[in-house]
Amino acid sequence: MIYGIENGRFRLCVRETGAEMCSFCQLEKGEAYEYLWQGGEIWQGQSPLLFPIVGRLREDTYALSGKTYRLEKHGFARKLPFFPEKMGREEMTLILRDNALTREKYPFPFELRAHYALREDGFLMEFRVKNTGGTRMYFSIGAHPAFRCQMGDWVVMDQPENADAFRLDKDALRGQETEAVFRDSREIEITEEIFEKDALIFDGIASGGATLMRRNGRHVHVDFGKAPCLGLWAKPGAAYVCIEPWYGIDDRWNAGNDFTKKERILSLEPGEEFRFPVTVRV
Repeated sequence: MIYGIENGRFRLCVRETGAEMCSFCQLEKGEAYEYLWQGGEIWQGQSPLLFPIVGRLREDTYALSGKTYRLEKHGFARKLPFFPEKMGREEMTLILRDNALTREKYPFPFELRAHYALREDGFLMEFRVKNTGGTRMYFSIGAHPAFRCQMGDWVVMDQPENADAFRLDKDALRGQETEAVFRDSREIEITEEIFEKDALIFDGIASGGATLMRRNGRHVHVDFGKAPCLGLWAKPGAAYVCIEPWYGIDDRWNAGNDFTKKERILSLEPGEEFRFPVTVRV
């Protein structure tokens, strides 16, 4: 099932599976201009929600309280049905609660909400994680929206950065290799070659947002606030780019498996809630 909201200028659609945004259109004189990648054989995703991990665990496993769990890349939320909690004309909230299937892979009781709200110049998507159990809960969470682009477009950070990008090794883990990307600079050009070695992964960026500067003038600004990590990715040469703010990151090639000590792991005490807003303006 697909749910939609509309405010006269924009229309946004979200799938039941994964609460994944599948369309964001600007409505103009009876026509709709689509900003979001529309999927296909190259990559079928569009805007998956990453939870309770971001990226891959070493050997796809982690240890917690003396027990080992198996958890696939990017976690399970993107593959499970979310259910409508609040539905309005211009905003909606979908929810996923823990169940027998999730507890086999992740033992914590939780509520995960995906909230979408249209604005005059774009939309807000906010992911909310609540610990509904009686012990401290550990998790990571990330956004993964894919925006249409062309070769020669640019990703421009909000402020100058000095950061190398991690590259993934043959096991899709952060290897020892890094690549010099920003040197008191802000811009990355989208080329056929830039993602040949997979994603550019940054840890500890200074900017709170980035803009996809498009040659056709249809620019997209993604405001991700205090998210400490950022992934930029596409299939090489594909006509989209993912601007991915994360609270979490892929394991290193030599990472331990203690989930409580995983890099960039977040935690919530019983009853606490974490909110991760991402605002997109066009």
